[in-house]
Amino acid sequence: MNHDKDTDDFFNAISRIEVSVKNSQDDIRKLYLHSARQEMAIESLNEKIDANQQENRERFDKIDANQQENPERFDKIDANQQENRVRFDKIDANQQENRERFDKIEDTLAIIVNHLQK
Repeated sequence: MNHDKDTDDFFNAISRIEVSVKNSQDDIRKLYLHSARQEMAIESLNEKIDANQQENRERFDKIDANQQENPERFDKIDANQQENRVRFDKIDANQQENRERFDKIEDTLAIIVNHLQK
């Protein structure tokens, strides 16, 4: 009977070791799969980051190109403003001349009306 009990204990121990090894193997597979998924996710994220960086570089290049055009545009705006100042100065001078002419006409008409009333 001792012999059977020892054999049963031996087989139970072996069976428990086999279950433990199988569970460990399953855990290792799960860890490997998890690790592989993580690597794939990291690779996907890196690809997305690279694509975003490239897109941002292109955007910054466009911004730089626009900024290089801006001084030329500002120079044109300044030139237009100067031209407009000259035009407004001429308009102001014309208005002043017209005021002086109307003042003279008004004075002349006042003289004529006064002369006619006498």
